[in-house]
Amino acid sequence: MKILQVCPYFYPYLAGQERYVLQLSKKLSKHGENVEVFTTNHLDLPRFELIENISVQRFNMVSAPLNNPISIDFLHAFNKMKSFDIIHIHNEHSFVSFITCLYNIFLKKPIVLTCHGQLKFGSSFKDLFETFYSKTIGRFIFNSATKIISLSEDDKKYIASFGINDNKIYILPNAIDIEYLDKCVSNLEIYNELRGKFVDKRLVLYVGRIIPRKGIEYLIKSIEIVTKKYSDVLFILIGDGEYKQTAEKLCEELGVSDHVLFLTNLSDESLFAYYKLSDIFILPSLSEGLPTTILEAMYFDTPVISTDIPGIRSHFKDMALLIPPKNEHELAEKIIKLFSENELSTAMSINCKSYVLNNYTWDRVSESCLKMYNSIYK
Repeated sequence: MKILQVCPYFYPYLAGQERYVLQLSKKLSKHGENVEVFTTNHLDLPRFELIENISVQRFNMVSAPLNNPISIDFLHAFNKMKSFDIIHIHNEHSFVSFITCLYNIFLKKPIVLTCHGQLKFGSSFKDLFETFYSKTIGRFIFNSATKIISLSEDDKKYIASFGINDNKIYILPNAIDIEYLDKCVSNLEIYNELRGKFVDKRLVLYVGRIIPRKGIEYLIKSIEIVTKKYSDVLFILIGDGEYKQTAEKLCEELGVSDHVLFLTNLSDESLFAYYKLSDIFILPSLSEGLPTTILEAMYFDTPVISTDIPGIRSHFKDMALLIPPKNEHELAEKIIKLFSENELSTAMSINCKSYVLNNYTWDRVSESCLKMYNSIYK
């Protein structure tokens, strides 16, 4: 089977959605399928590239409003799509997904859409625009897809609210590659070096883009509360984004800069060593799909605090401590709770790892995805 993955960004850009497409493509290729990726050229990257047996073609972009790359060059993709058996698009908010669905009016190929979670910006104007988009272009993309992959039951209900038949929506979660994770942490030198560096610290970890939608403002405001009880706590924020300078300034204004460490451009070996070393992982997002970062934290036995929002609630309500979004006081309360209740922290660590291993590996998810492809391929 010849399968095309269409996504707005791809490797080496590696946020959650991009990791999803990369890992799914790698596993499908190992199953013997011919997988190609069409994406945008967000950096000065090769137009054509072979990445782990996956052919990648990048189309030049002209701008990226609301982080959605617009590519006039993608208009040349029409003829190239004719040879594929399945076209799998990612994210109904994507320009390239919309154009692919327009093409398919004539191509008439089986289209699979993965919805990577409900989108909330935390800005009334942007959220109003998103609502309008979802009821117009988003609905068109939903209707154009042969099958829709939802990451959670909550997201399935959201998609169905647009008049989409339940039978068209297939729940398939995100996943992690445990072989790769184990390989990354096999180098104990990096881990031991970091452990020696932070031996006298309680570590709270955040991994992700530094943008308003991730709730960074409320994470930083919680630090002021936590440090009044635990002066030895260090919050490590790994990632980059347009909110980073504002976040650093907020740390200074609140007088917590000494308790915060911003890090970027880490190797995977160092990143996963931080997961393994940290006492708590926090993801205070306003909206998410099914975050890979939570799965990674749980795999490395790190207790998780996150927000009670669709996607996260569906998968982790019994495995993580959940709080309302935009609430630094409850966030601080849960951090203090985990620091003060060792038995709770230990129980979460043990239960969460087995939960991830039983439900969220790429071997399991890729096999389910391939069965779904076969059900619509004629």
